[in-house]
Amino acid sequence: MAPGSSALNKVGLCVPRSSPFLNPRRTSKVLSTCTSCSSLAHTPFLPSLAHRPIHIATGSLSSAASATARGKAFRHPSLIKGTAWSPYSTVVVHNKGQARVRRTISFLLISTVSFAVGTYFAVTYASPLPTALIMGSMPSDVETLYLYTPDNDFEREVDDHIKNCALAQSLRANPDFVESRPHLKIPEEMRQHNLTAGTLSGPGMIVVPPYYFNEKGGKSMAQIFYVGTDVSGHPGIVHGGFLATMLDEGLARCAFPAMPNKVGVTANLNINYLKPTMAGQFLVLRAKTTRVEGRKAWAEGWIESLEVAEGEEPVKLVEATALFVEPKHAKVLQSLYRVTPN
Repeated sequence: MAPGSSALNKVGLCVPRSSPFLNPRRTSKVLSTCTSCSSLAHTPFLPSLAHRPIHIATGSLSSAASATARGKAFRHPSLIKGTAWSPYSTVVVHNKGQARVRRTISFLLISTVSFAVGTYFAVTYASPLPTALIMGSMPSDVETLYLYTPDNDFEREVDDHIKNCALAQSLRANPDFVESRPHLKIPEEMRQHNLTAGTLSGPGMIVVPPYYFNEKGGKSMAQIFYVGTDVSGHPGIVHGGFLATMLDEGLARCAFPAMPNKVGVTANLNINYLKPTMAGQFLVLRAKTTRVEGRKAWAEGWIESLEVAEGEEPVKLVEATALFVEPKHAKVLQSLYRVTPN
């Protein structure tokens, strides 16, 4: 055997794989069969070793690394002597793939929980989003009355007729009502994508932006507008879908100011068509909020002709009832749509 080999290496060469050390009576016999190991027959740790099973641990350590570890053990007798020493050796093999998976799962779990908690507090307790940065500055109700300029004589005539009619003058004189043209609050670049302010607006349809008169607190509302001949179903008769759209939006603009965050969505809309609505005339949409319970608001309304004979009452052409519900995250929607109370 080469010089410098540790005593443990010698013992390792003499230990048969059948583990004879499990039998104390055969310990001395096995040791005596190897002359090169006779000097170890009376070492103090062998009797204890004979009573302990030998465990073979496999791993990524090379034979050279194993020999180095055994050599260090015999160069430091304090590691052998004493009750704290154990002949067992353990090789820990790290699985990098499993560790990486565990770290990834932990990261995803922590980030998801943090995002959910942060979003909850942001939506519940944060102030409304800075609308000036999202959609630009919003004109006031009074400013909207001066933002529209007619493109031709017909539009100018229609606009002047609505502005100076008897109904508009009486509502304008009532301090409980606020006059506005809410379609002009929508930024011009977004207005073309809006149904009533863009798609249905223009010559032959909603010729000029409607005038709204909202009673404070969302109690009632009156809308005056002119409808052209390009929104007809049957020839000369306004399409029922167009009327439903106008009622849906009109009742919503009436009820929203009465809701906690001033914004909601349509949950139910019931329409009764009473008489044909002829195209090419001035119309009035009237609405009132009938009940509010938490995030729910009920409204009813109808459309009638603006021009009526003297001494006669306006005739209802179509009527509707609606239920509006405020979304759970209405505070965020309020900041996005920039809904302002009247």
